[in-house]
This record gives sequence, C-alpha cells and structure tokens, in this order.
Amino acid sequence: MKFARELAEPWGLLLAATSAGVAWAVQLPVVAAVGVGVAVLAARAGVAVATREKEPAPREVRVLNVAAGSAEENWLHRASAAAAGFASLSGSLASGPLADRVADMEPVVQETLSTLNRLAGRASATGLALSRVDLDAVAHERRRLQRELRTANPEVRSDLEQALTAVQAQADVHARLSGARNKLLAQLQSGALGLDSLVARVAELTAATTDIAVDTGAVRELSDQLEGIRQGVLETEQATRKSLG
Repeated sequence: MKFARELAEPWGLLLAATSAGVAWAVQLPVVAAVGVGVAVLAARAGVAVATREKEPAPREVRVLNVAAGSAEENWLHRASAAAAGFASLSGSLASGPLADRVADMEPVVQETLSTLNRLAGRASATGLALSRVDLDAVAHERRRLQRELRTANPEVRSDLEQALTAVQAQADVHARLSGARNKLLAQLQSGALGLDSLVARVAELTAATTDIAVDTGAVRELSDQLEGIRQGVLETEQATRKSLG
C-alpha cells in the first residue's frame, strides 16, 4: 500500500514524465522513452518507501482487570454513571456560552474517568496480592521464632534470625499493600462522589442560568472542582505506583 501511494504521488509522476520527455528528446524510441519514465517512477517510489521513517507502533496500554463485585468495581460504576450523566447534560444544552464551557469540561471528565479506571484495576491487583499473604500465619511464625530465639544455641541463632527477618518482610509487604489499597479505595470513592457532585452542580446551574446571563463565577467554581478531582486521582496514581514499585 505504501509503494502504491508513492507511485501516485504527484512529484513522482512529474519526475517520471520529465524523464520520459528527456528520453524522447534525445531521439529514443517512444516505447523506450516511456520505459525510462516508468523505471524512474518505480525507482523513486522504492527509495521513498525504503527511506521513509517508520511510523512508531502505537503504545500498548496495559489494562488491569477490575474484580467483579469488589468495592473498587462499585465505585468505578458510580464514576462511569456520573461521567455519562455529565455527557448527557452537555449534549442537551442549547448552543451558547454555557454549553461551550460545559463542553470544554467534558474531555477532562473522561480523562478523570480513565484514571479512575486504572486506579480500580490497581486496587484489584493489590487485593489479589494481599490474598496471597496469610497474615495470621505470618504472625504465628513470628511469635514462634521469637520464642525459639530466646533460648536458642549460638550455632543456630543466626539461622533463626534470618528466618525471622524473612517472616517480618512478609508482614511489611502486607502492610504496604494494605496501605496502598486503602488509599486507592479512598480516592476511588472521592473521585466518584466528586463527579456525582459535579453533575448535580451542572444540572443546578443549567436550570438557574440563561445564556444571556451566564454566571461566570459559578462556572469557574465547577472548573476548579473538576480540576481538583483530576489532580487528586492523578496524584494517587503516581503515589501508589511509586509505593508498589
């Protein structure tokens, strides 16, 4: 397909026609002159395809699965419904200053929803990792090792201390995962309820404002509210990414 497009490129056709004309001008047979033009066109297209910078492959976006029936799925559904409500409100407004301002906010709402989607997936992944650490068993092992260390002989003390360090590392991992998951769930809740509140305020504003007298202060407050929600979910995503590695 790229080679065919290069064949049809106007500059290539012009170069081929010029080459054929020159060949005919030096008294080559017509068939030979046409052949020269075709050869020049094919060569030019081939070089163009070979040397043209390859288009970068689209970046693959890793989508994390959200656990069915989980708290994060419920908050994500709440946020999705709010985003759909905002889009519906935006589309229902008659043309005018207010409609334009609300329409400008819609991409930010969708961006925020996308980030919440990623947070929900990360929350589910974190919950799955948590389920693989039996905290009760870890606590039991730690108490047992601590008891043994109190009466251990010097020749086995080092081994017992290493075992205790390994058990403590599991407890530390569980604590970090629990903290990250709690942070993710709190932000999902805040983001979903924030979008809900935003939709309610837009509905209120559209009912109380005419296009002749747009309350610019109220619209600015809505924009600030949305930006606060967006920044909050982005900061949480960055923070949990760092804490979880």
